[in-house]
Amino acid sequence: MTQIDQQNNDQKLVRPADRSVWLIWLGMVLLAVAILPFAVRNSEIVRQIAAMCGFTLN
Repeated sequence: MTQIDQQNNDQKLVRPADRSVWLIWLGMVLLAVAILPFAVRNSEIVRQIAAMCGFTLN
């Protein structure tokens, strides 16, 4: 087996793992967007999120 064949085989093995990582991130983003309207309604949650990010809300 040549080096090019070995690299092609390695790339084929990595792709499904990359796809699963992208799907996990997509799920996390969708979950965050789905929770956002409920979080905005409760001002205390907004203050806590802002405090975690280093901002102070009055």
